[in-house]
Amino acid sequence: MPALILARHGETDVIGKRLTGRITGIHLNANGRNQANRLAKALEGVKIGAIFSSPLERAMETARPLSESCGIPISPHSGLTEINFGAWQGKQYKQLQKLKLWEVIHSIPSKVTFPAGESFIEAQQRMVASLDEILSAMGENDLAICFSHCDPIRLAVAYYLNMGLDDFQRLSIEPASLSLISVRDGKPHLGPINFTPWDIRALVHLTGADGRSTDEE
Repeated sequence: MPALILARHGETDVIGKRLTGRITGIHLNANGRNQANRLAKALEGVKIGAIFSSPLERAMETARPLSESCGIPISPHSGLTEINFGAWQGKQYKQLQKLKLWEVIHSIPSKVTFPAGESFIEAQQRMVASLDEILSAMGENDLAICFSHCDPIRLAVAYYLNMGLDDFQRLSIEPASLSLISVRDGKPHLGPINFTPWDIRALVHLTGADGRSTDEE
């Protein structure tokens, strides 16, 4: 069965402080670099067919140690990039939380389009189309890894779980966490979700990419 691991980028100094969106120049901090290295170490020996990444630095930097470890180049993919938050990009959360749109974002996000930016619906459609495109080009037992961002991953997971978009923020996707999408009988199957790299072996076992039967206990 083809499978994708969706990896959120590692920690940065602005997480929880500013809505960075697609602003360039945001890099991993020391802990984020450590997370990326631990992820690469955990995946040593796993049969990875391809590595895709959002072109933003924080995602590419998270993917780089894995790319260097397994000798597979990173393929930047614009469809995996962060939501276009438009005029909100770069603003501090404490400023944004005072705006009326903030309440709508956290109650009925399906109705939200960011000023001069993207809607959550558009972002979900973009992310899902990109993942479906990648999956359609994969072989039966291929495994690929896609490095992206919190909200795009949450939107994709919600879609494949058949959750309403208005519920997508109930999902937790932590920095450097991984979530598995596999295809069985033409249908997407999810899980584990929001998995940390230090437990990666259990996740990879579920894909069969470690050479063991996925029915083994």
